[in-house]
Amino acid sequence: MQYGESVSRSFEIRNEGLFDFKYSICDNNDQAAKDKLKEDRKKEMEDRINGVQEQVEDPKAAKNKKADPKAAKKDPKAKDGGAPVVDGTQLTIGQYDVVPSIGSIAPGSAAVVNVTFRAEGAKYYESTLSIDIADRDTMDSPEDGLPFELSAESSIPGINTDDLDQVFEEQTVIPSLDPSLNT
Repeated sequence: MQYGESVSRSFEIRNEGLFDFKYSICDNNDQAAKDKLKEDRKKEMEDRINGVQEQVEDPKAAKNKKADPKAAKKDPKAKDGGAPVVDGTQLTIGQYDVVPSIGSIAPGSAAVVNVTFRAEGAKYYESTLSIDIADRDTMDSPEDGLPFELSAESSIPGINTDDLDQVFEEQTVIPSLDPSLNT
């Protein structure tokens, strides 16, 4: 890609299971973000377990509670087959912008994640994302998340006139016709 340009590509995260799941994307090299994500997932799991235990311990209280009509309100996007719920957060890793970096995906649907690369200088850029799917079996996949590699190269257009050996790779360059000078 040429210096100063930006290009976007996208990939999908699909939910082919039976239940909603949450996903989070972070830099694979950012151990603090991965640890925070693990802690958040652990806390969510404990909250769900504690919520189930409270319901089982007090079934009479559950019967006496009336359902809140506002709580039963569905996501308007979910009418069309369970579109993903995203909050539009952006993650920036080096020259890459990832949108959305967190979200929730209903069964049978997919979330489209856009990655934008901003070209700067004449350099090869490589980064690895870590895609964490909540409540997945860590025996089937890495514990820190699924690695997703990004790579792009930025170049500054120009013609090399200084390095004659590179310009004329398979030719011999003779600076003078005088045989005594060409050794």
